[in-house]
Amino acid sequence: MRKSLYLLLLVSLIACQDDYTPKPMGYFRIGLPEKSYMPINANDCNYTFEINQAANYNLLPEKNCWADVFYPSLKATVQLTYYSLKEKELEGLLKEGQRMAYSHTVKADGMQERFYENPEKDVYGLVYRMNGHVATSTQFYLTDSTDHFLRGVLYFYSSPNPDSLKDVNRFMQGEIIRMIESFEWKNGLP
Repeated sequence: MRKSLYLLLLVSLIACQDDYTPKPMGYFRIGLPEKSYMPINANDCNYTFEINQAANYNLLPEKNCWADVFYPSLKATVQLTYYSLKEKELEGLLKEGQRMAYSHTVKADGMQERFYENPEKDVYGLVYRMNGHVATSTQFYLTDSTDHFLRGVLYFYSSPNPDSLKDVNRFMQGEIIRMIESFEWKNGLP
C-alpha cells in the first residue's frame, strides 16, 4: 500500500511541469455566398448597379440616396454616400475622399490605388485597397465629373484581423469591383 502511495505521489510530481505551451487560437470557417447578382431597386436615386443576392440594399431615408449594402452572413457593409454636384463641389468631394482613404495609412501595411473608367457609361473613379490592421480595407468613389458623385467604404463588424479576414476581404473586393463594373448613372432624375 505504501508503495502505491509513493508511486502516485511520484507520478503527480512528474506530471506537473512548468513548460506548458498554449494552443494557438483558431478561427471559425466562414462560408462565402454564391456569386449570383441582381440589380438594385433604387427608383428615386440617380444610380443603379448589381449586388449579390445574398446582400441587402438599404436606402437610408434621412439622407439623399445614401445606402448600405449589407452582407449578413459576412457581417460586412458597403456604405454608400451620394452627392449631386449641383449641391457640392467635385474638387472638395475628391479631396475629402482622398483624405479619408489616406487617414487609414497610419495603421495600414500598404495601400494600392486603382483608377477605373467606363466612358460608355460615363463612370470614372478610384479604388483604394489597404492592407494590414485597418478599419476599412477598401474604399472607392465614382463620378461622371459633372452631375453625380458616389463614395463607398467597406466595413466589417468584427476586429480588423487581416489573417482571419483574408478570404472575406478578397471576396468583398470582388463584390465591390462587380458593383463598380455594373454601375450606371440615371441622368433623367433631378
